[in-house]
Amino acid sequence: MKKYLIILPLLLVGASAFGQGWQDAYLFSQNEYGGTARSAALGNAVTALGGDPGTIGINPAGSSVNNYSQFMFTSGLSFANGWSVGTIAEGDTSPVGFGDETKSLYTRYKVPNVGFIFNSDTGRRHGLKRISFGFVMNSTADYTGRLNAAGVNSNNAFGAFLGSYADGFLTDVMANEAWDYVGDLTRMPPWIAMTAYRSGMISGVTGADGAYISLSEVLDDDGNFRLAAPVYQKYGRQTSGWKNDWVLNFSANWEDKFFLGGNLGITSVRYKMVEYWEESPEVYSEFPAINYSDGTSTNFESMLMKRKYLMEGSGVYAKAGFIWVPVSGVRIGGAVQTPTIMNVTERYGYTGQTFLTGKNREAVSSPEDYWGYDMVYPFRYNFGAAVTLGNFAILSADYEGVNYAQSRFRVPTDDEFDGYDPGMFDGQNQDIRAILGTSHSLRAGVEFRPMPGIALRTGYNYITSGIRDGSEAAKQIVSFGLGYSSSGSFYADCAVRLRFLPDEYVIPYYYYYSPNPAEYYNKEIDNSVMTPEIRYQSTVTEAVVTLGWRF
Repeated sequence: MKKYLIILPLLLVGASAFGQGWQDAYLFSQNEYGGTARSAALGNAVTALGGDPGTIGINPAGSSVNNYSQFMFTSGLSFANGWSVGTIAEGDTSPVGFGDETKSLYTRYKVPNVGFIFNSDTGRRHGLKRISFGFVMNSTADYTGRLNAAGVNSNNAFGAFLGSYADGFLTDVMANEAWDYVGDLTRMPPWIAMTAYRSGMISGVTGADGAYISLSEVLDDDGNFRLAAPVYQKYGRQTSGWKNDWVLNFSANWEDKFFLGGNLGITSVRYKMVEYWEESPEVYSEFPAINYSDGTSTNFESMLMKRKYLMEGSGVYAKAGFIWVPVSGVRIGGAVQTPTIMNVTERYGYTGQTFLTGKNREAVSSPEDYWGYDMVYPFRYNFGAAVTLGNFAILSADYEGVNYAQSRFRVPTDDEFDGYDPGMFDGQNQDIRAILGTSHSLRAGVEFRPMPGIALRTGYNYITSGIRDGSEAAKQIVSFGLGYSSSGSFYADCAVRLRFLPDEYVIPYYYYYSPNPAEYYNKEIDNSVMTPEIRYQSTVTEAVVTLGWRF
């Protein structure tokens, strides 16, 4: 089975550590163009078309195609539909966990486009006929998504993961050390482990300082940890945010035959993710009572761990493009975009809480960690052709290529993060070069005009994976739209777009161990334990409306 496997590396990030990986470079380097309702309806196959403000981010030459100025505003909604279920290992008949079929829906408002184009006629009959200036914002990514998964697990537990990641650190460190301590590795537990201990999800084992047992486990007669009884688990992940390009555009028109343009672009990105892990007994009576030294006892009801993560960044790039009209009714266009140099900051923090009968623990929250780095998005190029059939129809097709292996992390240039090791990202950049490769995007669009002022549109995108081994399926986008143009200055367009995303495989937690017990702070995944894997399928439906005025 081909899989696009996401391992949640940031789950284990400790204070003053870094969690960037090739997955981050791949996610944030990708473009899924938004723009106006017209460009979206045409599948963004607009490299050779121009005219519409939504085309400027794809080909800067398009702003001088029309002989008028215009202002536009686009707004809409994103509906993220998800379905998840636990996967079944080869030779088994049921999932390791998360076997419930779980659906989710998440709706977000968005503004994928706004801006204006000022077009000036030179008054010449030949040569340079028009020039245009514009300032336009077009969306290049929408991170709306929600994953919910649940089910019974009789094999292992999230609580046991927490204990395995805490093993080795002394209880006085777990209980009393400052969150932001920097220095001795033996006194730097991961924040998720400290949160789990301080909220009561895990506790030290009597007579074995540095060993931890979770509320989901018991200690058998041989001194081994085992799952007390089957547990009911929930995992959730909600993402939101956007990547937008703010473009300062210039374009020139020669003889209505050749159009040349350039952009100075500023990319801004904001990505927010909230995750949670919840675990409780499937049958409460099967879990032993928890006895205290004062003679009281209680029972385990549930544990809840949350993580909040926020990534923000901005960067600059340049883009140049052309449109050529070799014969009437035919247009050919192309554009190239330089790498984008991004300055990025990330924040994250944990909150944990334990629920016991009659003895609920207060929620414990770690501080918010904060760090920064630079990131380089790769070079892009695109070509296209369009055919106009009188006033009746337009046919358009595009190709875009990008080599994600050119992405890379860099030590931040921001003085706030001065002093980082210059080679700190060497491993991540080697992974990028080894794992990522070139993605090819094919786009096609058709516009019919059955009557004056009315246009019907449809488009299609096929985007191959940027992962070399082919473990990720291609993305497909289908779009439809309707346009209205008055005899005066007003026009309006609407579009619906469906993004069919490749299946995602999520492992919500692992068990860990230390190959060298003396270096318990250096842990590796324990592959002998088959922890759950979740298969997640999702489709994002977008509905957008553009209102525009010509002047």
